[in-house]
Amino acid sequence: MKQGLMIMNGWHVRRQRLRLIIVGSLIAVVGLSHWITPIAGDPFHVVHVFLRKLFILPIVLSAIWFEFRGAIIAAAFVTIVYLPHVFLQWSGNLTENVNQLGEVATAWIVALLSGFFVRTEKTALREIVRTHEGSVIALVAALDAREHETELHSLRVRAYALRIGAELAMTSKQMRVLGQASLLHDIGKIGTPDPILLKPGPLTNEEWQTMHRHPEVGRRILLLVSFLKDSAEIVYSHHEHYDGTGYPRALLGEQIPFEARVFAVADAFDALTSDRPYRKRVSCDEARKVIQEDTGKHFDTEAVRAFLRISCTEWERIDREVSAAPEFLGVDSGNDS
Repeated sequence: MKQGLMIMNGWHVRRQRLRLIIVGSLIAVVGLSHWITPIAGDPFHVVHVFLRKLFILPIVLSAIWFEFRGAIIAAAFVTIVYLPHVFLQWSGNLTENVNQLGEVATAWIVALLSGFFVRTEKTALREIVRTHEGSVIALVAALDAREHETELHSLRVRAYALRIGAELAMTSKQMRVLGQASLLHDIGKIGTPDPILLKPGPLTNEEWQTMHRHPEVGRRILLLVSFLKDSAEIVYSHHEHYDGTGYPRALLGEQIPFEARVFAVADAFDALTSDRPYRKRVSCDEARKVIQEDTGKHFDTEAVRAFLRISCTEWERIDREVSAAPEFLGVDSGNDS
């Protein structure tokens, strides 16, 4: 789904730029330090030898962060920085020239091996992640289809929540947890009987007690999956209200995880603008008004302000994109590749 991918790609680009700066700075600092350290005398020579070993560090980091191509490019830059030292500072000393060229060869061997093995490992990890994502998407689709008039609800809520999160400049980890929890927030309804879940009229007190158990059921399910444990607390808290009148723990204000407060706005917006067994949808403008009026009661003020800064035109575009291509929506596992 384009909106979710654009948001995640923005975080990825900024992170990669920072990594490039780190690698480039390491090569520059090590290279400069190596050049200005005297080569004569035991204390200085020891430091000199130590510094040239540090050229391996940016190569290994490049392999981890940018895989095979990154390791090769880093090795090329290290070579460019290092070769003048070999032939200028050690000019005329054949034995030392050969020794220094051995350091260059070592750098390239490290680049080739680390790049190859990191690429192999990350390819395997990505395949595992894709398998996990496919399983989760299939489960969510089945749960949404069970509530016949709310198909794609979880996919839309995830897209809406990520857009609000981007407006709030949430961190990449917060965005990952928000995306996962939004997609899986209703997984606990797997234990809710159909007569209650699909009832067109008001629920009885006993039926509400059954319905109110689904956040805890969802939390228990997610705690069984290692890469979804961070999302379990958000799922557990997704029906809490800012004024403390929600369930299951009646959390108040900032006691509610921030991701859950952001999610609450996205969930309410989708609920209001979708047909439900007990009522018809309302327009985007009407939904915005309802949410604004409930600020400080059901909803966190900061999350509502971010939501209101986004136009109805954009919300409608996100809705169309989810409906047109739901298969593009995946669970961001937080893979740091």
